[in-house]
Order: sequence, then C-alpha cells, then structure tokens
Amino acid sequence: MNFSKDCNGMDVKEPDKTLLSSIDFSPEKYVRDLSQHCVGGPELRRLRKKIQNLSEETNNSLKKNVYQNYMQFIDSAKELSHLESEMYQLSHLLSEQKSLLTSLCTTSILADDSMIIRRSENKDENVKEQNQINHEKLASILEKVEGCKELLEVSARTYLYEGPLAELDPLENTVIKNVQAYLFSDGLMIATRNGRGLMKYVFETMYELGSLAVVNVKDLGNIKYAFKILIFPDTRIFKCDSETTKKEWLEKFDHAKKTKLTQDQQKRESVPEKSPSRSISIDSQSLNQFEELEDTVTAHPEWFLEAPEELDVCIAQRHFDDALALLQRVVEYCAHAQQDHVLIEVQRKVDVRHNNLTQVLMKELEISTGKSMQGGLGASRRAVRLLIMLGHSNQACDLFLKLCTYLLKIQYDRTKKEGSITVYVKNLSGIIFTNICHMTEEFLKNFPNSSACCSAYLVWVSAQLSYFSNHFIKRVFKSPISLSNLAECIDLVRWHCQKLCTYGVDLCYQVEGALRTYITKALKDFNDKFVESIKFKALDDNWNPTNLKSKNLLSKCLNEYAEMGLILNSYITGDVWLQITANNMEFSKTFLILLNNCLKLETTELLYAINDTISNVFEAQIKQHELILSEGTKADQKTFVIKNAEFLLTTLMVLCQRKYIEKLGFPCEKLKQIQDKYSSLITVISPTTRDIKTKYSSDQYL
Repeated sequence: MNFSKDCNGMDVKEPDKTLLSSIDFSPEKYVRDLSQHCVGGPELRRLRKKIQNLSEETNNSLKKNVYQNYMQFIDSAKELSHLESEMYQLSHLLSEQKSLLTSLCTTSILADDSMIIRRSENKDENVKEQNQINHEKLASILEKVEGCKELLEVSARTYLYEGPLAELDPLENTVIKNVQAYLFSDGLMIATRNGRGLMKYVFETMYELGSLAVVNVKDLGNIKYAFKILIFPDTRIFKCDSETTKKEWLEKFDHAKKTKLTQDQQKRESVPEKSPSRSISIDSQSLNQFEELEDTVTAHPEWFLEAPEELDVCIAQRHFDDALALLQRVVEYCAHAQQDHVLIEVQRKVDVRHNNLTQVLMKELEISTGKSMQGGLGASRRAVRLLIMLGHSNQACDLFLKLCTYLLKIQYDRTKKEGSITVYVKNLSGIIFTNICHMTEEFLKNFPNSSACCSAYLVWVSAQLSYFSNHFIKRVFKSPISLSNLAECIDLVRWHCQKLCTYGVDLCYQVEGALRTYITKALKDFNDKFVESIKFKALDDNWNPTNLKSKNLLSKCLNEYAEMGLILNSYITGDVWLQITANNMEFSKTFLILLNNCLKLETTELLYAINDTISNVFEAQIKQHELILSEGTKADQKTFVIKNAEFLLTTLMVLCQRKYIEKLGFPCEKLKQIQDKYSSLITVISPTTRDIKTKYSSDQYL
C-alpha cells in the first residue's frame, strides 16, 4: 500500500482499486481527510489525476466485460434457437406416435369401445361446463369494462384470473394510477377506473401473451409485492396488495404461457393425420379390410414459421433493414400461399412485430431529453426511409419536421445577441437560412415523390420564416438603426430568400409582406429626420464658398466626389476654393447615400414610399435656396446662391436620375417635377456661361 506524507507527518492512503472498492470505503470521509492532510494544490491535483486514471481503467474494463457478455448472449440465443427447433421436432414425433396409438385403439376389432365412449362423454361434459363458466365470466367483464366488447367476443379466449393492481413509475417508483388487470388464455387486458358513465372500468390496452415477459421484482425500500411486465419496447411495473396476491399472479402468468406454448406447438404440426376409417365393400376383391386416408396439408417452410422470433431478434439488435426485408419476404409468401390456420397465426404475430418495428423507428426520430443531436438530420435518414417503406410516410414526415424544428431552435439559442445589429442579422440569417436549405436537401432526398409531404414541408418552412421575421423585426425595427444598416440587413435577408428559391421554396412574398409595414414606417421616420436636419443646418449656413485650404485637400475632395459620380472641376475658383457651400457639399454626399439605400429597399409595393422620401428631402434642401433669394440678398451673394441651386438641380439631379434609371429602368417622376418647379431659380445663370474666374467685389472670401 502506498502512502503520502503531509506536513504534519500523518499518513494518507494513496487511491487504488482495492481501497476504492472496499466495503467500508466512504468517499466523503476520504476526500475530507485528503483535503486536511495534503500539502497544497499540486498534491491534490496529483491525487485527482490518479483517481481519474482509475476511473478510465474501470470504464474500459466494464466496456470489455459488456462486450464479452453480449457476445455470449448472442451465442446462447443461437444455441437456444437450435434447441427450440429440436424440441419442435421431438414434439412433432410424439404427436404422430400419439395419433398412431389412438388410431390402432379405435380400429381394433377386439378392443372394448365402451370405456372409450364413456370417457369421451365425460370429457365433453366437462368441456361444456368449463365453457359455460368461462362465458359467464366474460359476460360479467363486459358489464364492468367499457370498450372491450370486440376483444372479449373471441371464441377461443378463456378467462384465467383478475385483480386490482397499482402501476408504478419505472424511474421514481411512485404510484401513477390504479388499474384492474384481466388475464386470459391469450393476453393481458388492462382497464382503468371510470370516473364517468355507468360502467366501473374503461378499457386501456390489450397485450398479446406471446409478446410480453413477466419479471419478479424484489422487495426493496418502498417497492413491495411488485412484478414487471416487459412489452417491447416499453416496461410497466405493477404492485399487488400482498405477497399472496403477487404469487398467484406469477403462477397464473406462468401457467398461461406454458399452456399457450403447448397449443402453438400443436398448431405447428405441418402434416396432421386423419384417423383411419374402416371401409367394407362387398364387391371388393382386396384382402385388406381397412384403408388409411390422409389429407395432405401444405407444409410451410421453417423460415416462415420462425419469422416472428427472428423479427424480435432483429429489432432487439437494431438490425432494422434485415427486419424490413424479412417482413417483405413474409408478405410475398403469404400472398401466394394457401390459407390455413398456421398461416393466419403467423400473419397475426408478424403484424404485431410490424407495429413494434414501426414504434421503434418512430422513437428513433422522437426528441427526448439528453438525446445527442450531433448526427443531425443525417442520423435520421435510415429511420425515415424505413418508415416510408413500411407505409408510414405521413408519420415519418411529421417526426422529420419536428426534428428540424428542434435543430433550428438550438441554432436560434446559439446565436449571440451581442454586438451590432448588422452582425447579429448576418449571423442569424446565415445560420437559419443555411440550415433550412440543408433541411430542404434532406427532405427532397427522403420524400422525393410525395405531394402531401411537400405541402406539409412548405407549411413548416412558412412557419419558420414567420418566426424568423418576428425575431428580425424585434431586433432591427425596435432598436435605433441607421438607414444604411437597415438597407444592408433587408438586402441580406432578400438574398437568402432568393437562394432558398433555387430549392423550389419561393416564400419571398411572405418575408416581404411581413417587413413591408415596418420598412414604410422606417422610411417615413428617416424622411422626417432628414428634413428637420436640413432646416437646422440652414440656420447656420453662411452661404460662403468652400475653402479646402490646400491643393492636396482639394484634389482629395475632387477624387472623393468623382467616385460618387459628381464631377466638381467646373466649380473650382482659385487654387483651393469651390463655388459650393459646405452645406450643399455635405448634402450631396448624404443624399446620394440616401438614394442608394432607398434603391436597395426598392420593391413595387415600396416604390411610392421611396419616391416620397427622396423627393421630400431634395425639395427641403432646394427650398432653402428659394428662401434666401426671396429675402433680397446682395447681387454677388445672389449669384452665388443661384450657382448652388444650379448645382443641385442640374449636376446632382442628373446623377440621381441616372442611378434611378439604372436600377428601375425609368426616371423618378417626383424628382423631375421638383426640377421643373424650381428651374426658375437658375434662369439667370446657366452652366455653359459660367465664368470660373469670377472676381469678387470684396476680399472677404480671400
């Protein structure tokens, strides 16, 4: 045993498998001793790492043991399968021997038939009496339980046992509800208490006896007198009133399963023999007085008889493709085989396995707490394909869309809401639309020729886009944002919608309809803000030429405006002067940005609001020139104001109309009306007669 010395000289045992697996080991006490006696953090980290290594070794050992046990389980299952087939053969031989002995006894000339007749009569009387009692029991159940009339009208069904049970939660071990259980020769019926109506109970479910297993549950804590019923893939726990009641239930279950197993083995006899009959013919020249007549019945192949058990194995081992192939093979065989009681019985059992396989595949697609979604939609492809092949395309589509919704919700939650609005919208739209495109690809692979599923998918995409639009509106329109950022966000969403159209999902009209009202309101707000800003800046405007102070700055200014499409070389005066006010210079730049952003937002429905915005802003600026000229300014200042008005109505207006035509294919009528309305301001001077070397009467501008 290793020991670790602390600062006080006390010994603390090193963690190992022997120590941690001892009966008297207490984790809390051991951790407390370590924290008290170890020196500093490094020692504790070393011990922690050692314990983690022990944990990994233990996990690896457990995995190896589980794998070995699983392989042994498979081998044992194979051996049991071989043993079962041998038992079937032995049972068949015994049945043949019994039939032969009975035939010899009934056809014997010397035998005394009186005893056989009396025994047969007594047996018939007992059977009639038992049938009468069983009929009375079933009738009483029909009077108590609502909704089980069809189930209890089966002629071969026999009543065995009944009693009240309390169903427990498999995880919490708490009572869920009280039920009334009825055991029959071929199944177990569960009924719940009826709060309404005349009958005492309401039918809940019926389990086939061959598809369930009963397991005894040991008394532990609050769980007493309980037993477990395994119905693949579910588990239910029921609690009895006493130990005696529990024992009776288990004995009745065991007796019922053994009886049913015996009956099934007898039904599997492939060639039932018919009792030979004595035929006497006067004209017959044959020396034999007896003839054996045999009715031949079609012998079903062994794989068909073992199909239900083989399906159980495939489902348990998750070999779903093999299970589906076997189901299809059984269906093809039944379609061409002759109908008999063996075929009908196997078909009934296979139908139960068909439902079990469907339920398992549907659970594969269901969303549960703690289920890993790392595989995404690709992991669900096999389950969806198999459900479609089983004839459950609608259920597969519904579960597929629920899975898509859950994955999209995860992406919504992962999107960071910090940072600028533009970055958030870019991340959100990129993630959501990219995922929807990927989901559309998966959907088209899984449901290529289903019009009903395609309609359901379009409805789902429409709902997701509505959800996205609500997020977009709350983030973009309910927060302060510039027109440039708004136009960028809207343009980004439209681009993603157009990309979605390439997959055949055209819902651009829905997104446009959801955003149209908010965009119109935003344009109105920006219109008011620009007009107010123009009026405010006009109060501080001195109506002086712009002094750029150096040729270098002048050249830089000319290049900047030339990139926007405005050529200002004709407005240069002197070395560093421009015959345009600083206010008009700033307005021209701002108005071009406004125009570009409005054209980004352009749709047929928004065109009226866009034209209103740009025309109102432009008119507000040109109206300031009209007000100055109407105040009776000096001649030289009047000429300067007219030149600025001419710059707006010709140079800037021409550029704006050109951009408008490039985007829409026709000029803006409202801008043209403004140009015609205020053209009288520039009749005094025209661009062709402008003198770029104008001399000023005073030196106040120098």
